[in-house]
Amino acid sequence: MPQEIIRDDEILNMNLAEMNLAEQITNILLTINQEGKMAQELISGFIQGKMELVKKGYEPIKKIKDDAQRMKESTMEYVVRVSPTLMTKELYMFSLSHLDRISQIIDSIIYRLSILAHSGFTLDQSIAELFSQFSSTSFNMVELLYTESKYLSSNSKKVGEIHDEINRKEDLVDQLYRRLELEIIRKYSNDLFHLLLLKEVVDLIEELSDKIRDASHDFRYISLYKA
Repeated sequence: MPQEIIRDDEILNMNLAEMNLAEQITNILLTINQEGKMAQELISGFIQGKMELVKKGYEPIKKIKDDAQRMKESTMEYVVRVSPTLMTKELYMFSLSHLDRISQIIDSIIYRLSILAHSGFTLDQSIAELFSQFSSTSFNMVELLYTESKYLSSNSKKVGEIHDEINRKEDLVDQLYRRLELEIIRKYSNDLFHLLLLKEVVDLIEELSDKIRDASHDFRYISLYKA
């Protein structure tokens, strides 16, 4: 009987830890989603040639990124504290690392766009529509991941559905990336400085979708374990 009581206490502690972690991850993603939405506005401004907006946009993005990083570090410390009762601790650590990278990528994208804006660069309108579709598809995945996190401790079926949608969008981002990469090289082959910077932005937006997919995989595995 005492062993059964101990076992019940362990299960209760594990469940409480997982509920707390799910809530903390959702809060981190709420912050990252705010960062993503602000970044989308700046990218839209960049496409439309509103370079003064882009020039001023990096510092607010950096502040949100720093907030998300502090939240991530606090949650990692919590994982370490509760790890004796948490069988899924590695999955949570992986997911937190992926979330940290997502926030850093968004920061890096806007930093490079601000350099382009300060250099007097304007995006050629012949590739603006493709650039817009590519970036919006990738950044919309941030909000999907945030939504997925809300179901982490309550609805594994919903997590699976959103996970599948994220995978579909990541495939689309890959297709658009290949097209856009070729167009950028063709258009800016005689302007090496801007070509390299813009190529870095495009590469980072593609990496953003990859890391969101990776975090979604983590969520899927966590939800399957809990189910």
